[in-house]
Amino acid sequence: MSELSQNGLWVLERFVEHERLVRAVDYRGYEFDDLRGSPLVRALSFENLLLKRVFIQVGERVPWNIRPLLGVQKLPSSKGAGFFARGYLDAYRATGDGRWLDRATALLDWLLEHAAHEYSGPAWGNAFEFASRAGAIPKGMPTVVWTSHIGEAFALAHSVTGESRYREVVVGIGEFVLRDLSHREDEHGVCIAYTPLSGVELIHNSNLLGAVALLRAWSHDSDDRKLEVAERAFSWSLHHMNTDGSWYYGVGPRYAWIDNFHTAYVIDCLIEGRKLTQGRIASLDALERSIAFWQAHFFEPDGTPRYYHDELYPLDSQCVAQAIETFARLSAFRRESLGRSFDLLQWSVANFRRSDGFYFYRKGRFFTNRLIAIHWAQATMFAAMGALLYYASREL
Repeated sequence: MSELSQNGLWVLERFVEHERLVRAVDYRGYEFDDLRGSPLVRALSFENLLLKRVFIQVGERVPWNIRPLLGVQKLPSSKGAGFFARGYLDAYRATGDGRWLDRATALLDWLLEHAAHEYSGPAWGNAFEFASRAGAIPKGMPTVVWTSHIGEAFALAHSVTGESRYREVVVGIGEFVLRDLSHREDEHGVCIAYTPLSGVELIHNSNLLGAVALLRAWSHDSDDRKLEVAERAFSWSLHHMNTDGSWYYGVGPRYAWIDNFHTAYVIDCLIEGRKLTQGRIASLDALERSIAFWQAHFFEPDGTPRYYHDELYPLDSQCVAQAIETFARLSAFRRESLGRSFDLLQWSVANFRRSDGFYFYRKGRFFTNRLIAIHWAQATMFAAMGALLYYASREL
């Protein structure tokens, strides 16, 4: 095992504790947005988008787990598997412990087996129907967000093992983004669609995640068309970045909010885009302004992560996990960020960890939803711990 600091050893202990729990449930569970997995809920929705959204909100807000009563099943999660695999790979990079690599490999094999293969490259979606203000996404319909996040795990696996089959997946995902997703073009660049069947929703994190997936593929196959679309996608979103460094979720009145974890997604994409192109994509100034706004507006003086830039509640496990991971990544060029990441993990253990060791979904001003969400809280926290463990190991 590689040498770790005292803080690193503490993170490893938390990682091992959490790993035992998620492996014991075979990486299966509920999600906050899975109520459409209930036959009764589907019948009562009458294929009405407003009713579908209402039921999703009920599942998100009710403080009791009503899913067993409604016939919602615990399911494996493709997006969760991607995060779990990445956590394992980072733990392997930090410790050299072969069991973590073995478990990452098993999850990546599972992902390949359960990918949607009817497209130009592998892609992944939810195991249940989802509905939001942007519309309904059918069960199994691939999304650019989850496909790009999963692609990150395969890219990391290739860098760790050198196996060509992982490289082929990364290139295939680029083909999916390039050929199967619509691209809306204007004088500012390109915005990439969320799913193969949807129109182009003007959303920044999904656009940039798609662009990063293209860049990962381009770094392997040198396909200039992928680089061109990625550059134009970055150009489009950067044009719409607010002058103070903040990011609305998207362009237009229905997307006019600023939240913590989607801002962190954007920061991660700016970092990755610059890394993959040696600084050619996204100016350092844009990255620095985004980081400065995120750090200044999304955390209370005691470190508590806000959900919105101007409002504390709800306290959300995704905001916690993504902040741990993004601060860990920032430590590659801002050493003090590693301490912020470690402090946030300590805060999450004290404030978001259930008595059984799992992490709960969300805490509101008056009620707490203690749902064990397999992706939203368990997988994202697992990946965050793995990232922190890896970057902590680089300090020595």
